[in-house]
Amino acid sequence: MKKMPPVEDVLNLKPGEWVEVKSEEQIRAALDSNNTYKGLRFMAGMNKHCGRQYRVFKRLEVMLLESTGEYRKVKNTVLLEGVMCDGSPFNGCGRSCFFYWREAWLKRIPTPLEEKK
Repeated sequence: MKKMPPVEDVLNLKPGEWVEVKSEEQIRAALDSNNTYKGLRFMAGMNKHCGRQYRVFKRLEVMLLESTGEYRKVKNTVLLEGVMCDGSPFNGCGRSCFFYWREAWLKRIPTPLEEKK
């Protein structure tokens, strides 16, 4: 079992706050052998958002597991504005689903100057 680096996984992010997605290397260092962090998978296609800045769209509190129809409570996870799967890693799927981001994969940043106007 690989040793995981210390991770700040609770940021208590609120909608409208700005974040930067950590580098792929930082995120992968905290993942287990199944590419998950505390049960949530770092999915194909998410890596192209690493190092980029986004506004938090909303907190995710509950998710539906389509395979079972089960609802599952989720902690310390957010959706980012406009950051959706384009389907390319999944045979061109056209659903445009939001990626789910663990707060541990993000870092809070100040509001960009162009947003303060």
